[in-house]
Amino acid sequence: MKIENSIKWFIQGFMMGMANVMPGISGGTIALIMGFYERLIHAINTIPLKSSLTIFSGGKEKFNKELKKVDYEFLFPLIIGVSSATLILALLIGAFIEDHRAIIFSFFFGLILASAGILYHKIEHFEAPMFIPGFVGFFFSFYIVGLSPFGANHSLPVIFVSGLLSITSMILPGISGSTVLVILQQWDYLLTALTKIDILVIVVFMSGAITGLFSFAKIVDFLFERYRKATLVFLFGLVLGGLREPTTEAFAADPSFLEWVIPAAVGAILVSVLDLFFRLNSK
Repeated sequence: MKIENSIKWFIQGFMMGMANVMPGISGGTIALIMGFYERLIHAINTIPLKSSLTIFSGGKEKFNKELKKVDYEFLFPLIIGVSSATLILALLIGAFIEDHRAIIFSFFFGLILASAGILYHKIEHFEAPMFIPGFVGFFFSFYIVGLSPFGANHSLPVIFVSGLLSITSMILPGISGSTVLVILQQWDYLLTALTKIDILVIVVFMSGAITGLFSFAKIVDFLFERYRKATLVFLFGLVLGGLREPTTEAFAADPSFLEWVIPAAVGAILVSVLDLFFRLNSK
């Protein structure tokens, strides 16, 4: 394992974790623009979750064989980065986002818009029929992020379902898992549980998240394998539809012209520089 690769994947994981905590941007968007989205989905599917159950029926050799296929070099530093960002931001995000709401969401707007542009250029030969999955992705994302929060309790079954739905959204570019938690009225509650280290709530939430992660990753992996181009166009639509959340939040805070334009420009430039860096690095 090269130390420079581990550092790179840790940083990528950290940025993905930051996106997952913040309402308005998806960790999947970060993975997509940095060029490791497909590897992430495939790496999740290499984890032999189902095969682990065969140990008790004499399937230890098969399980060990499957373990060797796991992309440890990529997953370990990435997971550490995601976890670190989640814990750090959980302690800081509440006060910061309230005091600088317009600037933060304006920044996200620029970041997501530039991400959509980068993703568009990954799609070769954009034929007319491809507009269909693009429109489906756009309206799905636009509708989801525009839902109003509805009353929900904080019982353990609701926490489990929240974990399942939010992790599905977190790996879908354009749909923020944190936004889904806001809609379910669980975001503040879970941030508090994380800062207070409420083990029971965290374990139940993570159980739902793991269930959703492994189930949904298989679907996405299948779609990329069979319908790669249509899937990319659908994800492009998701990212564009996801612009609704940061736009609504930023203007709700009544920003000045500079508070809107400058953070948006910084976000767009940051994404463009990162994309250029990773493309040059990959070459």
